[in-house]
Amino acid sequence: MSTKETTERDLIAEAKEALVTTPKATKEDTNLVEATDPILANELLARRVALVDQIKLLTAEKVEIENIIKDAIGKKDSLTIHGAKVASISRWRETRVLTDVVREMLPVLDYPELYKRESKSKLTVH
Repeated sequence: MSTKETTERDLIAEAKEALVTTPKATKEDTNLVEATDPILANELLARRVALVDQIKLLTAEKVEIENIIKDAIGKKDSLTIHGAKVASISRWRETRVLTDVVREMLPVLDYPELYKRESKSKLTVH
């Protein structure tokens, strides 16, 4: 592991230790919690933003590379280098459920047994 990776992992470990505590609600709003270490919280959020940006760039580059390889393969099935298969394309057809049509034809109030409720959460960084 490089020094940079170690530093980033240390930041995450330190943040986990310092920031993940039993939330203490403020008097004004019981749904808010104040960061116990604002500097560390900001560093962690900045690192997250940097990772999101890197992921976007890497994903775009990956898609571009995949498209070039797909274009190179064309209508064939595989790409070889010196006789060794290095990439292939799988093609198939799928049948999928049109959920909007199902919801319209079989409403949840009339057919509750067809639907499943799940609790989910999503982190939004402002």
